[in-house]
Amino acid sequence: MSLRRAIRDRILSRPAVLAAHAVTLLVLSRLLTPAEFGLFALAAVAHQMAVSLADLGIKTQLLNSPSLDPHRHGEAFGLALASACLVGAGFLGIVLLLPDALVPPSLNLTLWIFAASVLLGPLELLFNIPLMQSMRFGLISVVNVFGAWIRCGVSIVAALYGAGPAALAAGLLAEQIVSFIMFAIARRKETVPAPRMTGWRSLIEDGARLSGNQVIRHLSELGIMGAISGFLGVATLGIYNRADQVVKLFDKIFLNSMSPVIHPAFVQAIKNKHHPATIYLKKVELLTALIWPAFAMIAILADPLCRVVLGPGWDAAPVIVQLLALIGIARPFTQMNQALFIALGELRLSTRLDVQHHITRVALASGGALISLEAVCVALAISYVIDAMRQTRAFARSTGYEKRQLLSVVLNAMLLMCCTAGPAAMALYFVATGNAIVQLLVAAAAGAVGFILCVCVMRNVLFDEAQKALKRIL
Repeated sequence: MSLRRAIRDRILSRPAVLAAHAVTLLVLSRLLTPAEFGLFALAAVAHQMAVSLADLGIKTQLLNSPSLDPHRHGEAFGLALASACLVGAGFLGIVLLLPDALVPPSLNLTLWIFAASVLLGPLELLFNIPLMQSMRFGLISVVNVFGAWIRCGVSIVAALYGAGPAALAAGLLAEQIVSFIMFAIARRKETVPAPRMTGWRSLIEDGARLSGNQVIRHLSELGIMGAISGFLGVATLGIYNRADQVVKLFDKIFLNSMSPVIHPAFVQAIKNKHHPATIYLKKVELLTALIWPAFAMIAILADPLCRVVLGPGWDAAPVIVQLLALIGIARPFTQMNQALFIALGELRLSTRLDVQHHITRVALASGGALISLEAVCVALAISYVIDAMRQTRAFARSTGYEKRQLLSVVLNAMLLMCCTAGPAAMALYFVATGNAIVQLLVAAAAGAVGFILCVCVMRNVLFDEAQKALKRIL
């Protein structure tokens, strides 16, 4: 399957997936308290860290291979099973052995569910990896849609029955189980590799750094959340978590659609002898054209967006959303960089930059937590700008791109952002109604019209990509 078709399949499935996420966010924000969201956020980061430890970078290593050798696939599956059992047992040990002061009893069920999720993780190697490597994202997209709605339904039902933070974990586990069942049915005629006990050493050696990168990232998340919870309270952490989810709506709409495609795409581009500077500049051009207008819109529409999505009782969230949207300034220069570094054979450099970023991030955010949640958000935005500067310099050395080309990309994106944010802000100002839904729809429509007109007039890179996609569809 071609890269453009893979991206098309992912994007076409996003409205259905996004609708499921939106319904979940709308309903659960009205059923669960900020404190319950705060507790779930802490447990979720611990779960993500466990998943990274169990993964050992195996998934990335398989995706980097030009073809999926059955023998190697079996070795990877065997190691993943052993690692998942070990990490899952450790997760259960946390539930059983740590005192209530560190692990509140209200989190016990959530952690049990997450431990089961870790144990199921190796099944991804049997189903997702072969499909991703062969670019069969049509099937993956269909399964993702079903899984997202299963997650939505289970989470809401569990919350209605008083499951608290465990409701969100139950939805995640249900999505995982249903997805694997559907993949198994779809691939029932294909050979499934048997787990092997050999070849683990090379997989561990190559994957330790990849896994370490993910663990460090989750440790930094845990450190930031621990600082917010410890200095400002669990309820404040819940407000931060919900505001962060609102800001990440753009990720759920667009970037999450492309992320599974990006790593194979970079590997394929390098294999096809495309110049690294061209790949990097194209990535930045596409991301700035999407991210800067989107995050500007999120900041402008923060108040009606929070009133519609989160409902009453979240009055502190809009300001936090606006401050977190500042992170969007740096996102085009940091997003998807690890995949490109890996494709360029610069994993060591990527790891060093990640470690520096997370140390800076935790230090600044912890200092901000001593003041207020607003200070935490400003500190996070500053840390991302610092990281963007480091990574931009690193790519200048690795790829040799011309700075004037990058400047041209940035200026075009700034113009596109202004043409999007300006009409949205004016519409929001002139719509004199207390109805948040009307304000949101009118302002969003005005911003969208400005964005589309600017893309067409400027003949932005998005215009070319849209033309190519339409030609393939029609």
